[in-house]
Amino acid sequence: MRDRLFHLTWPIFIETSLIMLLGMGDIFMLGSYSDYAVGAVGVVNQLMNMVFLLFGVVTTGTSVLCSRYLGMRQHNNVKEIIGVSLVFNFVFSLCMSGCLTLFAPEIIDIMGLRPELREYAINYMRIVGGFAWVQALSLTVSAILRSLQRPKFPMVAIMIVNVVNIIGNYMLIFGHGPFPALGVEGAAISTVFSRIVSFSIVIISLKKIVIPDLHLSDALPFRWNRLKEILNIGLPGAGEMLSYDLSQVTVTYFINLISNEALIARTYVVNIALMSYLFTFAVAQSCTIMVGYLVGEGHINAGHKLCLYCSKRAIQVSVTIGIILASFCPWFIELFTDNPEVIAMVCVALWIDIILGIGRALNMIVIGALRAAGDYVFPVAFGAISVWGVATGMSWVLGISLGLGLAGVWIAFASDENIRGWVMLHRWNKKFRDGTLRIK
Repeated sequence: MRDRLFHLTWPIFIETSLIMLLGMGDIFMLGSYSDYAVGAVGVVNQLMNMVFLLFGVVTTGTSVLCSRYLGMRQHNNVKEIIGVSLVFNFVFSLCMSGCLTLFAPEIIDIMGLRPELREYAINYMRIVGGFAWVQALSLTVSAILRSLQRPKFPMVAIMIVNVVNIIGNYMLIFGHGPFPALGVEGAAISTVFSRIVSFSIVIISLKKIVIPDLHLSDALPFRWNRLKEILNIGLPGAGEMLSYDLSQVTVTYFINLISNEALIARTYVVNIALMSYLFTFAVAQSCTIMVGYLVGEGHINAGHKLCLYCSKRAIQVSVTIGIILASFCPWFIELFTDNPEVIAMVCVALWIDIILGIGRALNMIVIGALRAAGDYVFPVAFGAISVWGVATGMSWVLGISLGLGLAGVWIAFASDENIRGWVMLHRWNKKFRDGTLRIK
C-alpha cells in the first residue's frame, strides 16, 4: 500500500506545487507592480475559490465514484460518471462565468474595498471570472485522471502551464516585447490563457490515451440517475468546503476593516503558507482515492490504517516546513514588499500557522477518507459549527474587538482547524472496529 501511495502521491505533489507556483507567480510579480494590486487580486481569488467549490460538487462526487467503480472493475459505470460530470459542469460553469462578468462591480462592492483596490479587483474578476468555465472543466478532468490512478497527465499539464504563465506575466504585467504594460489585466489574461492550455492537455490525455472508448453516448442522453449518485457524495463534501470559504470571505471582510496593510499581508501569508501544506494536500488526495478503492475492494482495515499513516506523515512534514518558513520570513518577504507594517504582520501570522498546520493536515486527510468510505454528512455539520462559531466568531472578537489584528485572526483559524481535525480523527477511529466499517 505504501508503494501504491507513493506512486500516486508524487505526481500529485509536483502538480500541486506547480499550481501553487502558478498562483504565487501572479501575486509576487504583481507585488513588484503595486501592493494594492496584490491586495485586490487576493480578494478576488478568495471569491473565485468559492465559485470553484460550486464546481467541486460534481468534481468530488466524480472522483470518489470513479475510484470506487474502478476497484469494482465496472468500466462502463466509470465512463457514464465521467460523461455526466463533464456535461453538467460545462453547462453550469458557463452560466456562472456570465454572472461573474456581468455583476463584477456588484460582487466586489459587497467586500467594501477601498477605491485604491476596487478598480483592480473589478478588472481582474471580469477577465478571470468570464473564463471560469475553462478552469471548471480542467479541474474536473484532472480529478478524473487522478481517480483513475493516472496523475502524471495533470502533472505534465501544469508544468507546461507554469512556463506559459510566467512568460505571460512578464510580458503583459510589465509590458515587454510587443505588448503594453497592462498590470492587473495582464496577469488576468496570462492566467486565462494558461488555464486554456491546461484544459487542452488534460482533455486530450483523457480521450486519446486513458479512455479512448469514451464517447458522447456515455453522457447523452443525460443520465439523471448518475447525476443524483454524484451529487449524493459531492453536495455534502462541497457543502463543507463552501461553508469554509464563505467563512473565509466573511473574515476577509473583517480584515479589510482593519487596514489595507492587513489585507495585503493576508494575501502574502495565504500564498506563503501554501508551501507548508503542499505535501499534505497531495497525500490527502491520494489517500482519498486509495481509501475509496480499498473500500470498493472490501479491504476495510487496510483503508483505516492507511488514513492514520498518512495523517502522521503529513503532520510531521507540515510542521517542519512551517518552522522553516517562519524562521526565514524576515529575509524572503522583503523580496516582495518593503512595507515594514506588512512584513511584521506576515511574520507573526506564519509562526501561528505552524500550529494551524497540525489541524489542517488532519482535516484534509481524515475528512477525505471519511467521504471516500461513505460518511458524508457529519464532516459538513460539525465543520459548519466550528468554522462559523470558532474561525469566524473568534476572528471578530480577537482581530477586531480586542485589537489583535491579523494575528488574532490567525489564532482563530488555528483554533478552528485543530478542533475540527481532532474531532474528525476521533470519528474515523470510531468507524472501525475489528476490521468492520461502521458508517451508518
